[in-house]
Amino acid sequence: MIYTIFIFYTISAIFAYLAIVAFISLNKARMYPPKQLLKKKIGLYMAGALLCFLLGWTFQYF
Repeated sequence: MIYTIFIFYTISAIFAYLAIVAFISLNKARMYPPKQLLKKKIGLYMAGALLCFLLGWTFQYF
């Protein structure tokens, strides 16, 4: 069970890292559609990070 928790926390950290990288590259995007795509990716990555973090947190109590 400890491996499952570790995997979910690791995936959460990877998604958080991807969200941070997409947020930093948002300033470098010049055209309008790529900025919208980056904003969608940031939301998707943060949702994935939050979901994996909550799953890992929940598995600690089982």
